[in-house]
Amino acid sequence: MALRNFSFPLPVPGQGASFSPDLQPGGGDTTTPWLRFSWNTSSLGQAPAGSDLIRPATREEGEEVLRVLLLSLSMDSDWNDSFAQAERYLSEAVSRIFNSTEPLCLVIPKGNRMIAASLLDPLPEASFHLVSGPSVLMEYRNRGIGSRLLHASLVALAEAGVTAPCGITRDKTVASKHVFPKFGGTSERVVLAKSV
Repeated sequence: MALRNFSFPLPVPGQGASFSPDLQPGGGDTTTPWLRFSWNTSSLGQAPAGSDLIRPATREEGEEVLRVLLLSLSMDSDWNDSFAQAERYLSEAVSRIFNSTEPLCLVIPKGNRMIAASLLDPLPEASFHLVSGPSVLMEYRNRGIGSRLLHASLVALAEAGVTAPCGITRDKTVASKHVFPKFGGTSERVVLAKSV
């Protein structure tokens, strides 16, 4: 089976950037904008109340998932200075995960439109299990959707055998202040590896 190349909005040339952390907290550099959050799936607690349908994405929805992930970041000014790096990382991750046998990605549809997505990597050796974290389109934020999607993502990773999932986000973003700390999320500063 040939691998599908997902590209939005432009193809990723060459091998792309490495987005793996230097797992030394902060690496001695406290000015790094990146926070690595970790959770213990045995102590998640109850899911937040909500009526949104959270379902697994199908392999055919890879392009739409990538579109939602990138739109949610591009409309958020907290990501302006690192959007290009995040775009490369997410494009490569969507291509890799949606070309696998069974992609682990949760989405929230609203009518015939996808409004939120969370791309996951259940491999124990993965740098980040929450590849994208819960990504919600700007016009649907502040409704608890991100919290519900984060909880569902952590449960899905636990069901896949990941007991201590982790994810990354930028410091001083809505995600780092209001979403990722939920359900026992703890953070540490990390320095990302330089681009290859």
